[in-house]
Amino acid sequence: MGYSRPPEVPKPEKLRLLFENAIISLVQRFRNHPYIFYTETDMHCYLYHRLYAGGQLNGLFPTADGHDTILLHKEYPTVARYQRRDDGILKESKQGRRRGAFDISIWDPQFIRGRRHREQKVLCAAELALNECSAGNVHTINDDTKLAGPSNEVKYGYLLFFVRDNPDYDKNKQEIRKKLLDAAKRVRVVLAIVDKKKKPKPYFWGAWLKPPKWGRIDAS
Repeated sequence: MGYSRPPEVPKPEKLRLLFENAIISLVQRFRNHPYIFYTETDMHCYLYHRLYAGGQLNGLFPTADGHDTILLHKEYPTVARYQRRDDGILKESKQGRRRGAFDISIWDPQFIRGRRHREQKVLCAAELALNECSAGNVHTINDDTKLAGPSNEVKYGYLLFFVRDNPDYDKNKQEIRKKLLDAAKRVRVVLAIVDKKKKPKPYFWGAWLKPPKWGRIDAS
């Protein structure tokens, strides 16, 4: 698929809808065929492909420093720098040794021309987790920190939590759900579970535009 130069800047709400529809497609694919994804990275690739193949996110836009770029990016760095506490939790710090990175992101096209390539404003970003179900796991907390941190300027953040045949989920269900529900106060959260032949409806928490009819939005 070649690159084009869009005659006008896409509307943010249209891009947000595309992003959410791609996430919903990933959730449905996971529920139908959970083992086509070997690792979490496979899920990143599916989501990237789903967004790219739609043809709406691969138009060329010039940045302030004269580089042509597209809207869709994987592992785009955060603005904030972080230090890792002894318990593994990331804390924003100007003295932090490194930045974080978003699994998948869409840049806000309204700001591209006025910003340098490494200083773009993120419109939508997603962080994914697969079977991060051990007791005391801080994966969700750290994803929430990146997505909701004010320095990172993410307008629409999505935390996607997938569980596949993992006995630790039942052991630590209360802790996991508590963290996800807390994150849903700031970002949009999906919890999708496959337990052998059991495939309960996934939960969609937070301000989704249009959760699918086969999803649940309650916190029970």
